[in-house]
Amino acid sequence: MSAPATCRWGILSTGWIAGMFVKDLLVDPETRGVRDIKHEVVAIGSRSVESAQQFVNQWWPDVDSNAHKRIKRHGSYAELFRDQAVDCIYIGTPHSHHFDTAYAALQAGKNVLVEKPMTVNAKQAETLVRLAREKGVFLASALWTRCLPSTLKLQEVLASGAIGEIRGVTSEFSIDATGLVNRDPGHRMVNPELAGGALLDLGPYSYTQLALVLAPHGRTSYDKLPEISSSMVKTSTRVDASTTATLHFEQSDGRIVAGTMTSAIDRHTPPERCVLISGSLGYITIHSPANNPRSFTVKRYGDSHRFWTHETEHDATTYNFGMPGGIFGFAYEADEVARCMRDGKTESELLPLDETVYQMKIFDEIRRQNRLEYPAPIESFDVSSL
Repeated sequence: MSAPATCRWGILSTGWIAGMFVKDLLVDPETRGVRDIKHEVVAIGSRSVESAQQFVNQWWPDVDSNAHKRIKRHGSYAELFRDQAVDCIYIGTPHSHHFDTAYAALQAGKNVLVEKPMTVNAKQAETLVRLAREKGVFLASALWTRCLPSTLKLQEVLASGAIGEIRGVTSEFSIDATGLVNRDPGHRMVNPELAGGALLDLGPYSYTQLALVLAPHGRTSYDKLPEISSSMVKTSTRVDASTTATLHFEQSDGRIVAGTMTSAIDRHTPPERCVLISGSLGYITIHSPANNPRSFTVKRYGDSHRFWTHETEHDATTYNFGMPGGIFGFAYEADEVARCMRDGKTESELLPLDETVYQMKIFDEIRRQNRLEYPAPIESFDVSSL
C-alpha cells in the first residue's frame, strides 16, 4: 500500500467554525477507516499575527510540539495567499466576506474550500466559479452534509427503490437563537451587515436534503428553476427569523414533486424528525439535525395498505452513524477535498459547483419574493477593486 497523500491546509479566519474544522483535521483519519489521505495544518491567516497566535495556542496548546513550532502565523490574508506551502485554503469568515476573500485566494492561484453559503447571491457565486475554472484551481462550498456517511447511505437506499416512487419531501433545520436579537444584535446570525438570517445560515442544509432526493446532482441541466412559493418572518434587525419555501421539481419521468424546506432561528427542530421523504411504498424519516443526521429510519407499507388507516407499516429499518474519533463531521468533507487535491481534480463530484450556483439562484428568488435585502457592498459582484 502506498503512503497516504497529505493535504496541507491554510486556515483563513479564527472564529468558531474554523476551530471546529481544525478540530476535525487534527483527528487521525484512521479512526474513521481512512488510510489513503491525511491532513496537516501548515498556516493560519488572520487580520493580525496576535489573533493567529491565539488560535494556534487554542488548538495546539503544547508550545513545545512540532506542530506549534511549524505552523505559520500570517497577520494578513494576503500573506496566506502567498504561502507556497499551502495546498488548499479553508475560508471560515462571515457570509458577507466569503466572496471577497475567496476571489482574492483564487486570483492568487490557490485551491479554496469556502464555507456555505458560498456567497451572498448567485452572481457572486457565478463569478467565483468562472474564476476558478479560468485559473484551473479547485473550488467548493463547504456543504459537508453531502459528504457524510449517512448521506451516502441514504442515496444508496433511495436508489434501491426501497420506498418506491418519491411523492414528496419536507425538510427543516432550525435553532432557537431568539435571544441574540436583543442580547447581541451585531452577531453574524442576526446582523444584516454580515448577511445574517435563517435562509443563508441554515437554509443550505434544509435545501440540500430536498435537492439530494428531488434534484439529485449529476444532472446536466440547471437552466430552469423550480416553481417556488415562499414566506418569511423577519426580526427587528431586518433579517429572516423563519423562511419556508415550497419548490416544485420536475422528475425524470415528467412528474412534478413538491418539496418544502424550512429554516428558522426562532425555534428548534424536533429531534425525532428533520426530514420526511414520502414514497409510494413507504417513507424515510431522517432524525435531527439536518446538517449532521446520525440516523434515519426506513418504513415500508404492508400489503394491506389503505389510505384511511395508519396500521400499514412493517419492515422498519434504522441506520445509525457515529462520529468516530470524536469528530464534529467536517472531517468527511476535508477527506473529499484531500482526495481531489491528490487526484488533480478542480471540482468535487459530491460538491458540484453548478449545483452550488443553482442553489444560490433559488435563494435569490426566495429573497426577492420576500424583499430580503442586504447592504449593497456585500451584494456587489464588482471585482474591479479586489
